[in-house]
Order: sequence, then structure tokens, then C-alpha cells
Amino acid sequence: MDKDLTPAEKKKIYDELFRITFEQLKSKKLSIEEGQELAEFVLDNMELVKKKQDLLIFLEKLGRKWPFFNNYYLKNKGKHVIQEDERKIEEITAKLHNFIN
Repeated sequence: MDKDLTPAEKKKIYDELFRITFEQLKSKKLSIEEGQELAEFVLDNMELVKKKQDLLIFLEKLGRKWPFFNNYYLKNKGKHVIQEDERKIEEITAKLHNFIN
């Protein structure tokens, strides 16, 4: 089951997106105008992000528009896959335990 993002998790995401954007601006790989467009995109779309699956969809879109976010997307997708696998393993283990007992 996909859990809701907590306010602390959302803040951490905003902070990381800001850090990545600032690095691109600082290295002049992103213009001020592009930075403004990116900021609008993030603010408009993060309002719609409620669950972790929503975050992955948002980050994928973000990475398509600004490829320097792809590593952050892949990092989050990997975490999500691991969490889902752990949840499935726990379910199977509980079922096996109930079957044995």
C-alpha cells in the first residue's frame, strides 16, 4: 500500500530539489529564466503529490524536462522498489508462518 508523504518528507524533497537546482544555476548550466520556469513547475506539481507513487510520477516528468534530475528520480525509484519488495517479503513470511502453525 502506498503511504502518504509526511510534511517532513515533502520538506526534504523540496530541499533536495532546491539543492540540485541551485547547483545547476551556480554552474551556469541553467539560466535564471529556466530556473524560474522550473520553480513554477515544481510548485504547481508538488501540490498534487500526496503519495510516494505520485512523487515518482512527478520526478519522472521533472527528469524529462530537466535531465539533471534523473539521478534523483532513479534514487527515489530504487528506494520505492526496495520498500515494496520488503513489504511483499513480510506478507509472504507471515503467510508461511500461519501455514506452518
